[in-house]
Amino acid sequence: DPGYPSTKGTAVFWHSQPHPRANHQSEWPKEVVDVVIIGAGLTGMALVRTLLKKKPGIRIVLVDARSLCSGATGRNGGHCKTMTFAMWEERKHSFGIEEAVRISAFEHGHLEAMAAVIREDRIDCDLVLTQGIEAYYEQNDFDKAVASLEDMRAHAPHLAEKHQVHTDQSYLRDVLKLSSRAVGAISIPAASMWPYKWVTGVLGPFIDQGKINVQTHTPVTSIIDREGDGHATVKTTRGEIRARNVVHATNAWLGRLLPELRPFISPVRGNVMAYAPTTDGKSPLGLGSDYSLWLRYGIKDYDYLIQRNDGRAIVGRANTGRKAVGDDSETDLSPMSHLRGFAHEALASPCRDAATKISHQWSGILAFSQDAVPFAGRLPFPGRSHQWVCGGYHATGMVKAFLTSRMVAGLILGEK
Repeated sequence: DPGYPSTKGTAVFWHSQPHPRANHQSEWPKEVVDVVIIGAGLTGMALVRTLLKKKPGIRIVLVDARSLCSGATGRNGGHCKTMTFAMWEERKHSFGIEEAVRISAFEHGHLEAMAAVIREDRIDCDLVLTQGIEAYYEQNDFDKAVASLEDMRAHAPHLAEKHQVHTDQSYLRDVLKLSSRAVGAISIPAASMWPYKWVTGVLGPFIDQGKINVQTHTPVTSIIDREGDGHATVKTTRGEIRARNVVHATNAWLGRLLPELRPFISPVRGNVMAYAPTTDGKSPLGLGSDYSLWLRYGIKDYDYLIQRNDGRAIVGRANTGRKAVGDDSETDLSPMSHLRGFAHEALASPCRDAATKISHQWSGILAFSQDAVPFAGRLPFPGRSHQWVCGGYHATGMVKAFLTSRMVAGLILGEK
């Protein structure tokens, strides 16, 4: 049981410019509505946007235990990059080659799809299409990654051709700014953005135009769902809402209201920090802003980093030292200690006093699923006939959530 989201979340850089509607509470809905969405992050936003695009006038209530975009989307590292070759062997073994290709293509499709809607909606969220660099510090790990990429090339050349292998030492040092410990790198199309600004930038106008009803700071405590009622009753700390459809879009907190999913989804606390730019507006880590980095010290041990155009760097720690908890009011000692000093070993030319530039430190809760793929669709459990799920993105929601949400929205509307 992940519990409820903490009301004392850590201070996040992405929240440093709060949206005017971040804590909005509409008039309480008295009539039966078409859809209640629990969770106001990327999934909730994408569900709202798709439902309104496909069926203008649909009555939607968006509920969140905290403010808008206060969960994983608003607490991540700001990067958007697929795990295609890194997950290739695992997916091939678990699902077969054909399905592994489909999953990989689905992830790749997010970059173009998200960029298109951000431009269509004219959202200023610092979207930058860039190159994602997977840098390796162990020769054996790098060799395995290259072998996986070559195997993928045999089965999905249209995906493999998006990658480029780098072994030239001068390129690693002088262009990518990696330390002499790096043995090689693989690049792939990627993106970075200010996720909070995207989500709130879409939801804000919908609120202002009266197209959605939003209830922030409204934890859902239970759901009564009887077969013959024609609707479910969503019980919250502030009252009840009746809805013909209820969508669970809470990702790592899915198990709170859906105990049936607890054996299959693990909440894990990720740790992130922001480095402020130097006095002359440059990166304190000595990096360029035309690429993002995943620094792989081991197959399952890595840091992820984006270098923003304004000189600020956002870096997060994966795996080592993380805890399987649903509490983002604290950070973890080992990952945070590492993030304060990693640059001097992993990068070529960080500022000597880089650690003094740390401006924000925070945590966010990731959802790891048992088979590394999301839960999406109508819930098949007894007493859940009016309920849907969309979440459990295995720590890579930025390349899973948007198109998954689009699909679930279509299913709710009766599409095949």
